[in-house]
Amino acid sequence: MRKLFSILVFAFLLFSPNISKSNIVEELTKLNNLYKEGAINKEEFSKAKSILLKSKQSNETNEVNTKKKVKKKIKKEETKSNKKISKKKLKQEDIKPFEDLTNTYASLQDVEEFGSFERINYSPEGMFHPKKHKNFSSKANKSMKAMYLTFVQQKNLMEKYPENVMRAMGYFEFFYQDQLKKKKKSIEAFKSNYPEVPLYAKKDIKTLYSLNQARKKMREAMGLTLDDSIEVALDRYMTMYNVLSKAEKKKNKLTSKEKRLKKRNNKLKQNIAALKKNLSLKKEKRIKSKEFAKNIDKNIKQIESSFRLLSKQENPNNEFYKTLNKLFNKTNKLVNKCLADCTNEQFVLIDDGLSLVDSMMSDVSSIIIKKEHTQDMSKVDMESIPDEQKNILAEVSFAMKNKKIKKRNLLQQSVLNLDNNDYEIDDYVEEIKKNGFEVSSIDMTFDNVDTMKRWAMKDWANSWKGALPQELKDSDGNLVEFSEENIEDIKAQLAMNTFNQMIDVKALSNELKGSINESVKEIAKEIQSSGGFNLDSWLNQDFTITLNNYSQLVGNAVGIEMNDFNDLTKWANEYYKSDMSADDYAQHWESAQYLDSTSNWGDVTKGVELIDTVGSFEAASIAKELGTDLQTVADSISQAATVGISTDLEAAAQGLGYGSFADAVAAYNAQYGTNYTEEEAAAALGQ
Repeated sequence: MRKLFSILVFAFLLFSPNISKSNIVEELTKLNNLYKEGAINKEEFSKAKSILLKSKQSNETNEVNTKKKVKKKIKKEETKSNKKISKKKLKQEDIKPFEDLTNTYASLQDVEEFGSFERINYSPEGMFHPKKHKNFSSKANKSMKAMYLTFVQQKNLMEKYPENVMRAMGYFEFFYQDQLKKKKKSIEAFKSNYPEVPLYAKKDIKTLYSLNQARKKMREAMGLTLDDSIEVALDRYMTMYNVLSKAEKKKNKLTSKEKRLKKRNNKLKQNIAALKKNLSLKKEKRIKSKEFAKNIDKNIKQIESSFRLLSKQENPNNEFYKTLNKLFNKTNKLVNKCLADCTNEQFVLIDDGLSLVDSMMSDVSSIIIKKEHTQDMSKVDMESIPDEQKNILAEVSFAMKNKKIKKRNLLQQSVLNLDNNDYEIDDYVEEIKKNGFEVSSIDMTFDNVDTMKRWAMKDWANSWKGALPQELKDSDGNLVEFSEENIEDIKAQLAMNTFNQMIDVKALSNELKGSINESVKEIAKEIQSSGGFNLDSWLNQDFTITLNNYSQLVGNAVGIEMNDFNDLTKWANEYYKSDMSADDYAQHWESAQYLDSTSNWGDVTKGVELIDTVGSFEAASIAKELGTDLQTVADSISQAATVGISTDLEAAAQGLGYGSFADAVAAYNAQYGTNYTEEEAAAALGQ
């Protein structure tokens, strides 16, 4: 019987020379099963395996030879520069020349993609108050404030309350339509006068372009496009809001060092995203060379500063960031060359280098950066969720997985492009491994394409960096466990298949570049400019308005709906087991001492409101103009952090008239007899 099996196996292999790539793993597993069952001996197993793999290599060699006969004869002697040409297939927009948009920022096609104003009459339950927000205008106004609160004012709470991010994405749909309505004249002027557009129209179109990119990115995260209806988008956002709201919130206590590492790591990612965005704007010819050079210089300085801080000896993971910095510096040399002029291929290579740095950082960050807030969905009763919402959840889950796969495939193509341009990515990956980390997003590394044609099975196996299954099922459902004997063969086949799939890709995914943080900046600018700020009115406003605004911030920070100070008073009475009226509480609040400081709660609360309303620099400038002492400024910044409002300490220091935050800390130490270091001061301020 065993002899019969062996004859059948060899007959199959001998007369089946065209085994496909997808069948290699399955055929090897069948052989492994036969060997384990005793149907064939070790020698027969080895011979069969050898025939199988040789057949595979032979087929690929024949394919290559056939293609060579069809191709025209080319010169054997190629210049070194020609060999450096990227093997990565370019997207259509990378190939075709871009229209010069430096005087208009956007094209007519871009403006068409904005769409036309659509009055939204539908809103899912939970977005608006049924009595307060009955028409589009009131809903748009509520959306602007609620979205600004989540994305800008309390962005530090997005990790704790991801459901609020989902709802804010729904609010953004209302805000965007309202912007189309308000900027209708600018859109018409842009179209009728293009390309000689008025300055006011260009400014509004630039804002709308950025907002539309943000809308597009938000929708894609949910598996939607700009062609999907607003109603569909709203239902999807609010379904995610409702489900995520059910999660159990867990808080992890972080040390000051862990908080500092997290903040610096996030800052580095934001700076890299900003650099990528400016490079994209230049490639698309939306900004002039002078503006590009100015922006790039700022981006590079910020990135270099981030790397310096993260590479300090005090950081136990500093070696990883040193390796990452070396990889960035190689790309930075190309960036400097592009200040004068750059080809599309060079822009693609730079973007690939930055994408790889960002991806490596994401891989390792998931291990070394601790989250302060997590959500536990294990206790959520999914059966209680309506079928319609379950379908939405399934679609969103599929979209997220599909986007992840596309991003991973794009990254593999980036690695191929970089390796073929002397980046030697494998060296960086191995260096990171020596520091104790795995780069999970890279499945395999490459050599020069011409060299890879001569790779042996061992070379392919060594190139595979992805995870390997220790067991899987064949087409008949039989469980197959892999032994060390054939694991290298499987690795080789996985690497070969990955490479072949990659070079056969006809079109690359049009994933948006830049980061949501950059889009949020445009949102913040637009909302702040539309509302304006009158200092005299603010100084003379009733203190109850300040308390109402502060109450909403507290509500968001603790995850409770608070519309005014009455709600805060009710919550405080329940929490502290007291029985105080809102009027009595407000009177006590305004004059009460702030903790153990020389400040009072009234001044600190107004300081929080000021930071929340006008931002770090303007708030500090106003504080300086009003003669506010440094202690009250510091207390306001600290209290703002407790309700989820972050402060740009460098900007605040400059607003106060100091050259840097370090100078402000020195001035505080001199005035109050303290000896804070810059980092200790930042930690004390909750930043």
